[in-house]
Amino acid sequence: MQVTEANNNGVGSRVEIIDDVRTIIAESLKIPVERLKPETRLDELGAESLDVIEIVFGLEEKFDISVPFKADQGTRVTVPGKNGPEEIEFTTVGDVANIVQRLVAAKTKAS
Repeated sequence: MQVTEANNNGVGSRVEIIDDVRTIIAESLKIPVERLKPETRLDELGAESLDVIEIVFGLEEKFDISVPFKADQGTRVTVPGKNGPEEIEFTTVGDVANIVQRLVAAKTKAS
């Protein structure tokens, strides 16, 4: 996973975002944060649909973003990309961090 520094817009570094995402997931699933690696799948951690919704709410609150996750539409989320909207999997810790990073960056650009 690529690590970037904080930019001038006040957006936290990728490392900070990953750490916060891992903390939110660990608290929601009541597991040690050390178990969460970028490639760790949420379903392997026992996350069920209600757990994922709780994680989404935690991310939205922490980062003041709106995560376009709809439990009835599977594990793909549409986020802003360089060439327009892109669909990204919402299955691993790294996927979740990537989605949050993109949504935070898009929000900062819009400000």
